[in-house]
Amino acid sequence: MFSNPQVSVDDLPAVEQVVWQPLDRRYAPRLVLGRLIRVGLFVAAALGITLFANAGYLEWLPPEGLVAGWVALALWSLRSLVWPLVSVPYRGYAVRDKDILYKHGVWWRNIAVVPFNRVQHAVTGSAPLDRRFGLAYLTVFTAGSGGGDVSIAGLAEDVAEQLRVYIVHKLRRSAEPEGGEGN
Repeated sequence: MFSNPQVSVDDLPAVEQVVWQPLDRRYAPRLVLGRLIRVGLFVAAALGITLFANAGYLEWLPPEGLVAGWVALALWSLRSLVWPLVSVPYRGYAVRDKDILYKHGVWWRNIAVVPFNRVQHAVTGSAPLDRRFGLAYLTVFTAGSGGGDVSIAGLAEDVAEQLRVYIVHKLRRSAEPEGGEGN
């Protein structure tokens, strides 16, 4: 018969008991480099606009607009380059017997818990810049509606693959019939 007894709040494990694994130390520099490339492209575009404006091709653009644009670009660039150094230490993951957890967020902190019995499959991947730094990401896809999937970027390539293999192994074990191999 089905039973679903209530659990006392006092019996719940404390979140502080979770031993969080930090992301790879190379992840913040990788993000900074990626953003530095993006900033360089925006600076090149802004420089082109400034040269065209100074040559008289953009008469409709006032000099104050150029100055405001450069100030906005400088502030955005500074925030883009510093933010990974601030945000990456707030990210982490934990693998437990029945689930995987991922935390992130500086201002608004989130913890995602994915029970292995809801996992459909797991994949690893990497972008060219990730491979240059020896990093990869792990994405765990869940059954049911979207939003339950978790992607953990900033893992060392070997760690991402070990986690993927572990999760796939858990899926295979849970798919086996009760009592072993069958008849």
